[in-house]
Amino acid sequence: MRCFMVGVLGVGGVGKTTYIYRLVGVPIQPKTTLRPGMYRTIIREMPVCILDVPGHRAIEVADALARAWPYYLDLAIYMYDVTDAYTLQSLLDIEQHLQSRIVKPYRGCVVVGNKVDLAKERHTFITAEDVAEALGALGIFYISALKDPYDKLIQPLKTGLEERHA
Repeated sequence: MRCFMVGVLGVGGVGKTTYIYRLVGVPIQPKTTLRPGMYRTIIREMPVCILDVPGHRAIEVADALARAWPYYLDLAIYMYDVTDAYTLQSLLDIEQHLQSRIVKPYRGCVVVGNKVDLAKERHTFITAEDVAEALGALGIFYISALKDPYDKLIQPLKTGLEERHA
């Protein structure tokens, strides 16, 4: 059975690798991602391959995706930090760099705002409705990759799987 291909995109420090580790059950704390990594899991009896794309700036993320995965992704998960407006704006920059390559590299996308646990402490919560609309996202999800239960973390992937079967 073919793997449902997912790419987690966002600038450095938004929690992409932490999110992926929680989804696939890697029990260690992640370090800075230096090169693309592929992780496998099964969701709803479907093999899912999750690509972790490194990069501290938007253009680095787009370039890393282009080098790491030359085919379409079934789902792009655009992730940002809900306490940092720069990381949200960077999602549009990543999309612009990907679009400049002429071909849209994914079939569908969702936006995930991470670090909601920190937002409460910092009294800052940046929502993503305008950016999600600009990206044509299937949905917006607000999570804490570090603290939320698995059932909440899996929702963006379930949305992508449901869209595929619709």
